[in-house]
Amino acid sequence: MSYQVSTAEIKRAQHLHSVLLFDFIVVHVFVFILALSLIKNTYIPLILMPVFSFLALSYVMVRAKQALTREPSWFVRCHMVLAGRRARLFLALFIVTGAFTAVMLWGGAMLGFSPIASKALAIGVGQLPFMASMLALIIMEFDAEIQCKKGNIPSAALALHPAPREN
Repeated sequence: MSYQVSTAEIKRAQHLHSVLLFDFIVVHVFVFILALSLIKNTYIPLILMPVFSFLALSYVMVRAKQALTREPSWFVRCHMVLAGRRARLFLALFIVTGAFTAVMLWGGAMLGFSPIASKALAIGVGQLPFMASMLALIIMEFDAEIQCKKGNIPSAALALHPAPREN
């Protein structure tokens, strides 16, 4: 559904979608590729990636929580709540798959797996579903940002934060 919203409201509503897209694309794609290319020399990009991601996701979740009480515009609240929900989903996915990958890579031998089997499980079961889910979240966030520019509210946001009832 399309709503009459001001340019300032659109800008505020887009902000958290932009932060999430930055986290997904820049941090998880570009920094991850940088980390892989430098892994023989240093682990710093590999360590910075979850730190930056956690900071960005925490920011989105805190701002979305604050929007419920401090944001006067229902349109902006809907978009912020949607971004907060997706940030929580991504954080849970990141923690679960990251923990599984770390266990398999650094503890696979202690669990009785060969080095090849532990790497295959880490990549195939740990990282492949994470990357596929991240791709889906990137597409959904781009769609939400485009709908925001048009003054629309995605149906997922309407389900999370229905329209206020008039008395």
